[in-house]
Amino acid sequence: HANASSEVEFHDALAWRVGDEGRGVPQILAMGALTRLDCALGSAGLMRAALTLALHHTAHRSAFGRRLVEQPLMKNVLADLALESEAATVLALRLAAAIDRSEQPDHPERAHEAALRRVLTPIAKFWVCKRGSHYGQEAMECLGGNGYVEEDGEGVMARIYRELPLNSIWEGAANIMALDLLRALRSADAAPALARELAAARGLHPAF
Repeated sequence: HANASSEVEFHDALAWRVGDEGRGVPQILAMGALTRLDCALGSAGLMRAALTLALHHTAHRSAFGRRLVEQPLMKNVLADLALESEAATVLALRLAAAIDRSEQPDHPERAHEAALRRVLTPIAKFWVCKRGSHYGQEAMECLGGNGYVEEDGEGVMARIYRELPLNSIWEGAANIMALDLLRALRSADAAPALARELAAARGLHPAF
């Protein structure tokens, strides 16, 4: 159980106050903004690990005279998995860059990156983490029943599948992220920052 989540109670424990008295909620919200990035990065990493396992298995497993990776339907599944893994990674790393740049006082794009950070944090946390568990199931299907087996700790895919939903729950589940995004969009600089970020892709695809 690599992602150890539990409920704890403290009795007669020694503690030090973090931040100013009476400002506990703002303090934990600032921390939560960073750990939401952790959740997005963690889910993107687990998705990549699941993709790697699926690619390895299908490249070595044969059925009906061909390796699984050569079967047309399996090619489609693997291509979708690869594309989504890439997208999750790019989104999580873009958020990480925005956080890094917004905390550099002399960065020339600090204001833009700060506005983008505020909007992208709930977006990345919601989307990457929410997709993670569905992604894990799809990757597991590439391995067949062996992907679900976890005998003697050998089932890495099963462990990934079990862990992925937790990042979606930690640091605010879907409804919390939706409300946080609504709050972020009330800021006057949020929509222009997002429009500027997406401008580079304008006209590249009819759907966009």
